[in-house]
Order: sequence, then structure tokens, then C-alpha cells
Amino acid sequence: MNPSAQLRSRALRGLTRLRRSPHLVRGELTISGGITVGMRLRGRYVPCTHPQAYELVRGSVEPDVQEALRRTIASGAVIWDVGANIGFISLVAARLAGPEGRVYAIEPAPDNAAAVREHAAINDLGGVIDVVEAAAGDSAGPAEFLLVSEPSWSHLAERGHHRLTESAVEVKVVRLDTLVDADQIAPPSVVKIDVEGSEGAVLRGMEQTIATHRPAIICELHKTNDEVMDLLEGAGYRVENLSGPEGVRTAGAVRLLARPNSPP
Repeated sequence: MNPSAQLRSRALRGLTRLRRSPHLVRGELTISGGITVGMRLRGRYVPCTHPQAYELVRGSVEPDVQEALRRTIASGAVIWDVGANIGFISLVAARLAGPEGRVYAIEPAPDNAAAVREHAAINDLGGVIDVVEAAAGDSAGPAEFLLVSEPSWSHLAERGHHRLTESAVEVKVVRLDTLVDADQIAPPSVVKIDVEGSEGAVLRGMEQTIATHRPAIICELHKTNDEVMDLLEGAGYRVENLSGPEGVRTAGAVRLLARPNSPP
């Protein structure tokens, strides 16, 4: 490991292994784009792994997703951030959409949902970002949700057990179409999906929204390439691999941007 890499590694260990202190209520990092992310929330540090901490400091979390957001979000847009984690992408989307926009951060993990609310408040975006504390799926009801030591890997138990699971909680699962029909959320112009293998269920649960409103869709795949491609192509979407030139069906764990062949 070269000296600069060693230094970075030590810095990351320092960021993620800080112990509780009665004198530290909340630390904040201001990163590129003027976004602030708190490193401490309600007496504990918000969930950040080593690579996340470094990327948050640099503002370089998921650059392909950020670029896709810049290409698809217009002023005043409505964005669904499905699988919002601690809310970094929600903050980016809210900045791009502006004060007239709206971001729905859909996140089932209680600590993560609390972190999204905190980050929206820190950045004076509480009027733009709404948190929906639930998992999105193709049926509604309670479900078991596995909390993994790396919080961005937490997922619904139906996707299978993860070896780093620390605990499980019961969460609410909602169909996004149902929330739109009930006027609980507004129809989107852009949807970002990162749900650790439940991508197909999310898309099936918003079929009517896709058919009627034709949003752009940014989605991370987790061994669901064929399932997701079948759903998107069947809905009349063209798909772009954001992670490289290979076709999405054979590209493995990549992120895609899907746009409708015809407008709503």
C-alpha cells in the first residue's frame, strides 16, 4: 500500500471508529455541492462504512447515479428515492430540483430514515424532502427486514439471509401505486431504486405509475438483470448501462438508466 493510500485508510478508520463522547452532539461534513452530512445522530454515528465515509467527504458517492440525476432532473421535478439509505442521493436530487421540487425518500430501516430527516433539516431541505418510512414492493403489509452491519446492504428477509446480519425488525411494505392513488405521494418524473435485490418487486408495485407518468428510472441491479430488463422493455423503455459498455442483461451488478420510448 502506498503512503497516500495508508494515510487515507487511517483517516477512514478514524472516521468510522470514533467512540461515543458526551461532548460531541453532532459532527458535520460539508461536501461538494454545498451538502452537509452529519456524522453523529442522537448519540451515535450515522451508518457510514469506510468507503462511504471517504466518498461522502469528497462528494463522490455513486458518481454514475449523480450524473444520471443531473441529466434527468429538471427544476420543480418530483423524485422518488427508493432505498434512500442515509439520504445522500435525496439531498443531491433536492438540490437539482430546487425549492419547487419534491423528493420522497422511501426507506424502511428506522435509523436510516431518522438520518434522512436529520440531513434534510441540516440542509434546510425539510420542505423539499419527505421521508416515507417503508419498504416498496408489489404487495402491502408487514415484513421482516434484516439489518446488516453495512447498512446499505440491509434488505427484506425474503431476499435471503446475509452473513453480516446483526438483527431484524418488522417494517411496513407498500405498493407505490397505492400511495399515488391515495394522494400520499406525487407521481414522479424521476425514480432512483437501490433495494438490494427487490428491484423487480418495486417496479411491479409501480406499474400503473410507469404506464401513466413515464418517469426516468435509475436502478442498481443485484442479480436481477433479466427480471428488471423484462419489466422495463415490456413497459416500453430503452435502457442504458451507466457502469460500462456491456449490455445490461449480461453486465452483472451495474446501474442503469431507463427512459420511456414515448412520453406520457
